[in-house]
Amino acid sequence: MRDVAATGIKGFDELIGGGFPRGSIINVTGPTGSGKTIFAGQFIYNGLKMGEGGMYISFAERKRTFFKNFAKFGWDLSSYEKEKKFVFLEFPISEISNFRQQENSFFNMIISLGIERIVIDPITPLALLYENEVKRFQELLALINMLRGWGTTNIIVSEPEKIRPIGLVPIVDGVIELNRERRKGYRIRTIEILKMHGVSYSEKICPFKIGREGIVVYPNQFLYYD
Repeated sequence: MRDVAATGIKGFDELIGGGFPRGSIINVTGPTGSGKTIFAGQFIYNGLKMGEGGMYISFAERKRTFFKNFAKFGWDLSSYEKEKKFVFLEFPISEISNFRQQENSFFNMIISLGIERIVIDPITPLALLYENEVKRFQELLALINMLRGWGTTNIIVSEPEKIRPIGLVPIVDGVIELNRERRKGYRIRTIEILKMHGVSYSEKICPFKIGREGIVVYPNQFLYYD
């Protein structure tokens, strides 16, 4: 097994030396509509194609909607679910406070299904349970330690415009920021790696597009600012 988990996102892995270090926890952040969920879903789906079991924990989206949206890219998650290689967990708002109390159930599922990749999307509702920033940081740190104990490679999705700060940056291994920048009457999508432990990474701000097959990053195109 390679030391890195390739995302399989065209043009992106070459920016981080081939993939995320295995066992790492990556924060994918950006404003609403920037492509965070697609990035995270593509990471999971490409892992499934490589034989790595995946788990998607959602605090916002229903499974039916999630599967339907991703089917537009040709990603048939239901087939992997039937083969017990993928699991999508919905957490309604009323149950979020009990999330960490289900650690043993999660771990048993990870072992039984051979889960190697996990996404939590978005972390915002969980963080908003705690108005006190110290308590919020303590709970997020406990969550990070729980993920580290599982040995999986993880993405945590956050929305900085809804809650700032949430305290993730100091305690995760990597931070990837997606944006939609206005340029002369139109918008361009950009991706920037702000932090990535364990690998050499590019510090360029690169454009990307969302097309029929998901996200494609253009690492050799430069952005010019007027």
